Amino acid sequence: MAGVRLIIQFTAENAAEAEKQVAGMAERCKKAQQEPGCLQFEVFRSALEAQKYALLEHWASEEALETHRQNMPPGNPQASNITRTREHYEQQFA
Repeated sequence: MAGVRLIIQFTAENAAEAEKQVAGMAERCKKAQQEPGCLQFEVFRSALEAQKYALLEHWASEEALETHRQNMPPGNPQASNITRTREHYEQQFA
């Protein structure tokens, strides 16, 4: 299955701000998970560095991701450092 995976890493000013941002993203994650082609849309916090968290997105196709982007409400998390990683791949099962 072809797909697109996005890993967006955030660094907040401190652990309390990261906690606030992660909590604020919960509803957004639930809504995105209901979109056609969404295989994963979740936010995680680092166990080692409390001010760091990441959003993991996995879409069935480039088209599904583009539809999500067009319908996405404004309001990205506030963070001092954001790193985005985008991977295109094909899964193969034995």
